[in-house]
Amino acid sequence: MTLRVRLLGRPGLEHDGASRRLEGHKPWALLTYLLLEPRAPSRRELADLLWSETDDPLGAVRWSLSQVRKAINPPAEIGERDGRIKIDAEVLVVDAGELLRGEWDESSIDDLVRGELLEGMSFGEAPSFDTWLQVQRARVATAAADALRWAATLLSHREPDRALALAERALRSEPFDDGLHELVVEIHTARGDRDRARTYVASLARRYREELAMEPPASISRPLERPARSAAEPLLRLDVQARALLDIARVRFSAGDFDSARDIALRAARQAAESGDRALEARALILGSSTYTSGGLGTAREWTSLLQRALHLANELGDRATAAQIEGERGRIAAIEGRYGAAEASFRRARRLAEDIGDTKEAGWAKAMLAVCHTDRCEYAAAEGELREALPAIGWAPYAMGALARVLIRLGNAEEGMAFADAAVARAEREGLLPVLPWALLQAGDARLAEDDLDGATERFTRALTIAQETKSPSWQALALRGLGLIARAKNDEDRALSLLREALGREDQGQGQRWIVAAILSDLVEVEGGRDKEHFERGMRIALAGPMPDLAERLRHFASSHTLRHTPPHTGHHTAAS
Repeated sequence: MTLRVRLLGRPGLEHDGASRRLEGHKPWALLTYLLLEPRAPSRRELADLLWSETDDPLGAVRWSLSQVRKAINPPAEIGERDGRIKIDAEVLVVDAGELLRGEWDESSIDDLVRGELLEGMSFGEAPSFDTWLQVQRARVATAAADALRWAATLLSHREPDRALALAERALRSEPFDDGLHELVVEIHTARGDRDRARTYVASLARRYREELAMEPPASISRPLERPARSAAEPLLRLDVQARALLDIARVRFSAGDFDSARDIALRAARQAAESGDRALEARALILGSSTYTSGGLGTAREWTSLLQRALHLANELGDRATAAQIEGERGRIAAIEGRYGAAEASFRRARRLAEDIGDTKEAGWAKAMLAVCHTDRCEYAAAEGELREALPAIGWAPYAMGALARVLIRLGNAEEGMAFADAAVARAEREGLLPVLPWALLQAGDARLAEDDLDGATERFTRALTIAQETKSPSWQALALRGLGLIARAKNDEDRALSLLREALGREDQGQGQRWIVAAILSDLVEVEGGRDKEHFERGMRIALAGPMPDLAERLRHFASSHTLRHTPPHTGHHTAAS
């Protein structure tokens, strides 16, 4: 039998229906670290993490390990290999792990999302562990809030009372989340209580005015604008004109014309909604969302809300292929926002859905995007293995080859990274994949920069910038400007390096504000500035700690002596109307 480990809310252990005891905050801290930290620690690392102020830190590690062993064995064991300590987690069911892997359904969500990680415990006497715990709490919280949202979406028409309770729980941590408020209106409308839905919208408008001094977005009332559907109405309908529009939108998207693709996809979605072609409406909304995740059009709030609608439609139709695409798309949005707990759960759900229906390509993309999350969080070894495994399934797509090049360069293998980047460039050019070409060129430039080929790097960063401007991709523009700034720094032209890096930061801030891109540029800026700009240092450190992005955090820590970092728990949900 498995041993159930509860880390959310009040921690506890249960085996064969009987509780087991594990006393003390530090043993629980040790167990949590071993279960959630991907890299197995040594005894010395554990001592430094939890017992740095103790007279006999290694003795404290031995005692706590003995307590954890007694509590979990049988069936689990703690092993030590090559000086690294690891738990045999195959026989454990860990609630935080289930949440981060997206292993929940509508029936289990209430019991799973029970509270904060190691609720009620604090570790001020172990500041390094306390920082790690704050990051993990935020990571788990993003996955929890996301799970509540999507469970409520799935239940909105089948079990509206439960759906409403879940949505209201999610709103406690995100009181001005437009998409959640739209979902509440949708639930009231689904119950046939349109008057209550209108009352909710009116009261919400007053609250937005009083507390935010602004009007709520019109999207919140969107469910009231949709015509009521009869239960006898067939689920499947075919709208030929809307499908033609969607085909045109796909062509425009492939050509990098994101503005036109977005507008036509939304037209297709509206027409499909009016005609009752629900399958096409969902697919059009997915394509529309891709113009945000690939081209930076719109906002995360806007597309999260529309993907809620798409998920409801896919669930209603029992369309697992579309549901897998939706999970992948919302994982991309969460990754852009640096909500990696939610992103990881979404990509893992997408992969399982795709594998269940035998869609190896969609499953491969989910694995590749999970690897990108690991790369953003500096878990390069895990990312390399996942990308190498995913690439054949997705036909050696240039974006994923560029992602693997990025990983190899970070691992110090610039030669192989250059080979993958150059292959990605060649393939993107050959197949006319204009939107992804700048990304491949950026990795080719980074590889040459790592090899001190400044002329080769300059040529590729300049080409990437030109094409990114043509396709109106602010993130690729920002990274190209960053690359040119790093070349100026290598040439000891500090003024030009600062100018280019500041322009890069402004370009990304005006676009999606991808957290890892912002943190990378800020880390470069802090180094060139010598840590003189307090705002750059503190903003960069907060993003790096929230990711977490340990490589970037380590670079920034060199300048910590000149600043006192005001650590605040990272934002755990979507942007709100107030932000």
